[in-house]
Amino acid sequence: MHESRAGQMSAMLWPAAGLLIFMGFAHSYLGEKYILRRLLALPNLPLLRHDRGYMERLIRYAWHITSMYFWASAVILAAIALKPGETRTIGIVLAAVFFLSGAITLATGPRHPAWSLFYIAAALTAFAVW
Repeated sequence: MHESRAGQMSAMLWPAAGLLIFMGFAHSYLGEKYILRRLLALPNLPLLRHDRGYMERLIRYAWHITSMYFWASAVILAAIALKPGETRTIGIVLAAVFFLSGAITLATGPRHPAWSLFYIAAALTAFAVW
């Protein structure tokens, strides 16, 4: 990549990465404060498996997994800014995010099948880039 183009790209990617970090924190904090508390306090919350605790954990973890993807995107952008064309780092970051997504989903209990799919995606991505 041409040096001036790489510099321009880097100059745009760093603030974008910073914005995504901010967005992740705002999403988690404001979501807990203004959305999740109200949502989870509903007396008629739809239940999966007739288990209110399970449903509350599922909603909360899904909400925060979204924030984690904001942060992962920020790291990916920073990696591209530092080394344009670097795919190994991007793959490792994505594999880590998939693994953490699986761990968070598994924390809701092994009944939710997404944890295994996240772990498979993590393994495939990690092996592909190593």
